[in-house]
Amino acid sequence: MPQLAIKSGSRAAQTIELPSGTIRLGRDSTNDFCFDDATVSSRHCEVILQDGTVRIHDLGSTNGTFIDGQQIKEAVLLPGQTLNLGSVEIAFEDALAHIAIPALTPQQPNPFLADGAPACYNHSGSHATMECAQCSKTFCELCVHQIRRMGGASLKLCPVCGGHCQSLGQPKVEKKRKSRISSWLGKLTAKMTGRLTRTILS
Repeated sequence: MPQLAIKSGSRAAQTIELPSGTIRLGRDSTNDFCFDDATVSSRHCEVILQDGTVRIHDLGSTNGTFIDGQQIKEAVLLPGQTLNLGSVEIAFEDALAHIAIPALTPQQPNPFLADGAPACYNHSGSHATMECAQCSKTFCELCVHQIRRMGGASLKLCPVCGGHCQSLGQPKVEKKRKSRISSWLGKLTAKMTGRLTRTILS
């Protein structure tokens, strides 16, 4: 479930779970979540979660509602952005909002390269470094969408389905196994070379 993490004020380090629908934030106890802070209005703003998108609607607050320093009346809150109600700072840390990512149409994708390493789904000649946990497709660094999160690691999202991507391990290069005949010939050659060297020296 998406959530807001409170970074400052009397409720610092607390979180606000965001169920589908509307919740009201403000100083008054009749709100769904109330703040004991003089800079927050009695009925400050609404947080609306609908179809995976979080929208903020200011309710005519005295000190204003801000997203990343910009005052808003109504706006979409994206993962990694900071919401300010008066002097209270709140971070949207959970990236569950639907993000519109145009899907690339690959041309004859090749799952593996000649050396056995996985190929990028969109660039069949490039090594894949990331794999989507949702659709299991592999991509190079250029294809994966990255979103910065406040105070945490960046999110890496699949360009096809929007799922989370994770790093692939370094491709293992298999060593060629010598045949028994090659191994036997190698040992025989080494023994003969050693005997010949001892004969010459003596």
